[in-house]
Amino acid sequence: MRRPGLPPGSRRSDDPALGLDTAESERIPQVESWTRSTGPDGEPGDGYGEMIARLRTFLDHVAAARLDTGTVAALADDLGAWCERLSDAAVPEREQVFGHRYDVLGRGQTMAPAFRVHEADRFSVRGTVRFGRYFLGGNGAVHGGAVPLLFDEVLGRLSGSAGRSRARTAYLHTDFRSVTPIGAELDVHGWFVSEEGRKRVLRAEIRHGEVLCAEAEGLFIVLNPGQP
Repeated sequence: MRRPGLPPGSRRSDDPALGLDTAESERIPQVESWTRSTGPDGEPGDGYGEMIARLRTFLDHVAAARLDTGTVAALADDLGAWCERLSDAAVPEREQVFGHRYDVLGRGQTMAPAFRVHEADRFSVRGTVRFGRYFLGGNGAVHGGAVPLLFDEVLGRLSGSAGRSRARTAYLHTDFRSVTPIGAELDVHGWFVSEEGRKRVLRAEIRHGEVLCAEAEGLFIVLNPGQP
């Protein structure tokens, strides 16, 4: 059974049959809701985005490298020194910057690959992503766990975009249709299927050119007042 259902071209995400308002969708700013100008304790141009970009590149290099023992020892010493230095800067979860900088690709975090938004409205988003060597599963394919991670990142953000209240993932079903390649620019499309009460159903797909690599369906539940 093909759970993700119809391809996006078969029914628009703002189809009146889904209970979504096309006119309202067109009034919502597009990419701005995904790329706020500032984040917590940060300002545009403060260097945080560049630091995260270099950290992503570093992880790709570590994944690709076959290191000699001297380099391993030196790198371990350097990382140990940085761990000690950063431990003094630790803050409570609500104050952390990592994962909360919406002006930086990937919200300023390295857990999921950096999704670059090109088009967005209240009910859909399109963009691109490139999985680095860090996400390699084997034989040039993206690790099977990294694909749902990207889907959850994209659909979770879309679910809570355009001023909506926060929601959490109830389920995320992923179908792998073909190999998702490492290092290639991939097209990502996410869209709303329905929104009823506290339930939001969304779908997404990843394509390499005309090839469908993977698709997903997710159910997101709006949090009750005071619910963490």
